[in-house]
Amino acid sequence: MSEVHEYNVTIYAADYNQEDDDKFSDEAIAAYYKDITATSGNALKSQLRTLITNTHKVFTSYDDCRTDLQYSDVDPNNNTKIILFYTGESVDATWDGGTTWNREHVWAQSLSWFTTSKAGSDLHHIRPCDNSLNSSRGNKKFGSTTNSEYFYPYNVENSGTDYRGDVARIIFYLMTRYTESDSYDFTSIAQSQELLLEWNNVDKVDSGEIYRNNYIYDVQGNRNPFIDNPEYADMIWG
Repeated sequence: MSEVHEYNVTIYAADYNQEDDDKFSDEAIAAYYKDITATSGNALKSQLRTLITNTHKVFTSYDDCRTDLQYSDVDPNNNTKIILFYTGESVDATWDGGTTWNREHVWAQSLSWFTTSKAGSDLHHIRPCDNSLNSSRGNKKFGSTTNSEYFYPYNVENSGTDYRGDVARIIFYLMTRYTESDSYDFTSIAQSQELLLEWNNVDKVDSGEIYRNNYIYDVQGNRNPFIDNPEYADMIWG
């Protein structure tokens, strides 16, 4: 039975340090995957799906995301600010109705099976995004260049940020976690499967992804396996 989302956000104050919590140690994270024995293809995907579904104990709501994103995407240099997806900009974290930042469905909602629950409010999926950029991206698929058809999550507005790998690992998570995704393929959301695999390899997992994966694990109970083990993507789809 899934729990109603309720937790004390004060534990994520400025002095909160995940490195001091044993549940985020290398040993604890390795133990999370102890039953994963398959090494390739659908067998590996199936085992990962079982794991991240069975451990997904708390389903956040779309409203919850307004608060949770303030902590999952906190600016490590200023806990009153968050880092926006795609641009890397640091802005005031407080939710102001979507004027400063909005809740971005990385897999565009109109190209998907979900609304604003389950996959549509899964914290592993939802990222804070500049409101105007959220609108201009719209329902474009991800591609190797930004044009009328595709959106390229790299060096947006000359910020020098690279979110290609982040995007790929979120899409891999959704493809693995939700059975509804079995009716879709990678071209439903991106230019190609090969492009996402390339992005996963060229834009490596960074400290921000690791922090939010741990935070979401603490809230939801499940992890994004492709952040912990990026090689899983090639083992399944490569």
